[in-house]
Formats: sequence, C-alpha cells, structure tokens
Amino acid sequence: MKKTIQRGVALFVTAAAVTAVGALAAAPAYAAAPVSNQTVYLLDGNALPLPATGSNWKSTDVLLSPVASDPSAASKFSDPSSFVGVITFIANPGTEDNPAGYLGTGGGGGWGPYVTPDTLTDNPAVAGDFHDLLNAGGTFSLGQAWLDGSNHAVQVVFTTVVLGAGTATTGGSLSWTAPVSTTAPAITTQPADKTVLPGQSAVFTAAASGSPAPTVKWQSSTDGTTWSDVAGATSDTLTVSNVQLAQSGTKYQAVYTNSAGTATTSAATLTVTNVVPTEPTGSDAGKVTIADPADGATTVTIPAGVGLKAQTLTAWGWSTATNLGQVTADATSGDVVVNIATLAPGAHTIALTQPGSSTVVVWGTFTVPVPSYPAKTDTVDLQAAVTASDLWSLNAAQTAIDFGNVARNASSTKSLGKVTVIDDRKVLKGWTLDAAWSKFTAGSDEIPASALTITPKAFDNGSLLPGVTLGTNGTKIAESTAVSTLTDGALFDADLKFVAPKDAAAGQYHSTLTLTLTSK
Repeated sequence: MKKTIQRGVALFVTAAAVTAVGALAAAPAYAAAPVSNQTVYLLDGNALPLPATGSNWKSTDVLLSPVASDPSAASKFSDPSSFVGVITFIANPGTEDNPAGYLGTGGGGGWGPYVTPDTLTDNPAVAGDFHDLLNAGGTFSLGQAWLDGSNHAVQVVFTTVVLGAGTATTGGSLSWTAPVSTTAPAITTQPADKTVLPGQSAVFTAAASGSPAPTVKWQSSTDGTTWSDVAGATSDTLTVSNVQLAQSGTKYQAVYTNSAGTATTSAATLTVTNVVPTEPTGSDAGKVTIADPADGATTVTIPAGVGLKAQTLTAWGWSTATNLGQVTADATSGDVVVNIATLAPGAHTIALTQPGSSTVVVWGTFTVPVPSYPAKTDTVDLQAAVTASDLWSLNAAQTAIDFGNVARNASSTKSLGKVTVIDDRKVLKGWTLDAAWSKFTAGSDEIPASALTITPKAFDNGSLLPGVTLGTNGTKIAESTAVSTLTDGALFDADLKFVAPKDAAAGQYHSTLTLTLTSK
C-alpha cells in the first residue's frame, strides 16, 4: 500500500522491482563512502512525527531526513555527484558503507523517500539476514545508500534503531531517538559595565538563546586579552563580592556553549572608586564605646544605635585605612558586627560610613589582645600486663651430712649447704623457712636433739634479697615479706654444730633434719 504525505515536498516510492543485494557484483566495502548517522521520522498517515516507539515496526513507515536539526523532516537529501541508483537498507552497525553485507534492501526513493520495512528483501549472501532479525530483534542501522555503477556505496545516510523480537509476519516493536533541533547559542543580554565602592558587590548579568539550552561560564581578565575561568561561576548572573581597589579595571565576559556551537558576550569592565574616610580621633562626632574582643575573637560589636538599624554600611579600620567590607546593622538594636580577623594585635580605630561616603557616622577604639598560648595537657593511657611464673618451691642441695668422729664433750661443725627458696606466686604473701630435727639415736642409746644448734647464713656469703631476712633463733632459717624471689630464688645456708655429751655412749648416731617452707 502506498501512503500520501501532505508535506509540500514531492515524495515518491519505488515500490516495483526490489533488487536483493545478493544479486549485486561482489565487491569490497567502499571505505571512502561518506557515512552519516541521520534522523529517522516515523510516520502514521499525515501525522509527523510519531512518538519514539512503534508497536509493529515491520509495517510502520519511516522517513529519512538529511538534517538532524530539521524537526519537520521536509528537507531533501543532496545526491552525490556520481551515482546510478539508490536503495534502502537495514544493516548491522558499522557496516553501513558495505552494500554486500546488508541484511536486507528495498527500492530507493532518492531525495526524500519514505519506506516500510516490510518492502525489504533478504540478502541470501549474508547469514542472519532480514527475516531472521524479524524474529530475533536487536540494534540495527536503517537508511539509504547511493550506489555507483560497481554497486559501491558513494553516500550513506542512516539512523540507529532498536528492534524488539517479533515474528516474520508481524515484526516486533521499534524504538529510536527522536530528533532534537539544535541551534547554536546567540547572546540576548550583554553584561554592563559596573562602578562600585570598595567593599561593595558588583553584579553582572548575561543571557543567551540556543537549543539545547547552552551552559555558561564566566571569565575574567585584567588586561583584556588573557582570560581565565571564574571558579564556580556557571549561571547567567555573576556576583563579585567585597571588591577592592586592586580589582578595578578587571573585565568579565560570559561564554555560552551547546552541542551546536559557542557564543561569547562583550567584555564588561569593573571600576572601583577610591572613597576613603579620614581616621576619626579625639572628640570627633559619633564616638561610641567598643568592648575589647576576647583573646582569639574574630569580631567586635559596634553599638551603632537604632538610628542605623537594618542599614548597610561600610566598615573601615586603622592605623592604615583598611576597608573591612560591607556590614548590616541589626534590624532591632542597630548593633553592627565587624570581622576583625585581619587586624594585628594592638590598638585600633574602627568606623562606619554610608556606602560611597567618606563621612564617618559611628566610630570607636578597641584593642586586639596579644594571643596567649596557655599550657595544654593531654593524657595517654599506658597499659602493661605483669606476669608471674607462679613457682613455689624448696630445695636442699645436700641430702646427708656426716659430722665424723666426735669425742665426748667435743664438737663438730658442718655446713647445711645451699638451700633454695622460690616464691614467684601470682599473689605474694611472704613466707617462713623453719628447721626441726629429731634426737640422735644409736640402737637403744639416745642423745637429745639439743646437742645440735643451727646458725642461719646467706649462701656463699652472698647478699640477701630485699624483703628477706635470716632467722634469729635456732629453728627459723629465714623469712620474707610479700616480695618475689623471681625464678632464681633466695639462697640460704646454715652452720650445724653438734656437741657430743660427756657421758654419751659410744656409737654411730642418726638424726633427721626437716626444713619446712610455710606461706604467711
């Protein structure tokens, strides 16, 4: 079926013989062919264009427009200088300039044809051709190709479409990117020159048209030739706050940009006039009392009075006249808070003037204190885990002592030998080391235990550990307070003196000496 489109442009369709690309002479892709991704419009009778989706792409008419910015799709394609015919095609993306690889082709319409995809014919020389993709769907290029006598593409226009899976009879859905009209930016409002006083703000405004809507950035220049971007300035209005004399002569311009081009406004000049009041002194009018700021404070409060409430004023500081910027008096009290962060320690005069005036309306003096640096403290948590071997032991090096032959009423002295006490318990309590011995016996003969006396001493004449003392009687060897002997232990010895009674019966006598370590 042939549709008529009311556009005021002669359109025609070659609906007769449709030549399959498979019948063309095999030839390599003509890499030099001009290829462009143009706009496709979907048609429904006389309504142009359709939305960006179609329910049945196989029977939806399409119109190729040569200019992406032409929303009416009324322009004609320009034919190349040398061609012998035009075909419509569907192809895999990236193969638009290779007619031998098209998935399907149909009759061409020349300058401004519209076609329906169901007029396309399979290319038997290519796997996955037109009717296969009807079932599978996918992303494809749909367009026109102008061919020379060797069936090379000498010009190609196409658009990218997404085909939903369907059937060979009905086809699936079609989606595409609707055309967007683009227009390069055009300046509609030029920024104007500004003259302000020190501490005031200068506001520059510009505007531009364009499609899509252009973005804007402001640039500044001190010599009118070297321009640099103003950080963060990306709206139609540029506000230069708290301007100073050194900024006088700076030029500003706005640069508008979109996908179709760039436009730059004329340069506007910032002029800062030098209106500096004379430092007030003595009994000059308008003097008020200003409380000295605390150490580290960055502001002072000037009691300007209700006569100036809600007014915008300019603050000045001395000794050297310094513009401290614009301030606004409180709407109720008239008090004015001024930033003094830039003032050095010492005495200062501060005054308020009306913007653009050198007449002081309120002034006063104050002193910025010399910063103090009080001592600072901080704490660090220290931790250590003390461990103990938990040893508790007693060991006598000798297991037998022989006093030898002792005559009646004579004596013999022997060393007890090294005795080691180890107390490295987890909980220290102190201890006592005591000695006890039995009477001496030889068969039925006996010598009383009192025949033996013990004199404690440190082993090898060494030093006793702190907290350890020797015993003071015949049975206590040593004792300690709650201290650790560590794992080396406390070392003791004792002199053992045996005295043979004058009336003792002769014989080999034996006694048992017992050492006892007791915790306190």
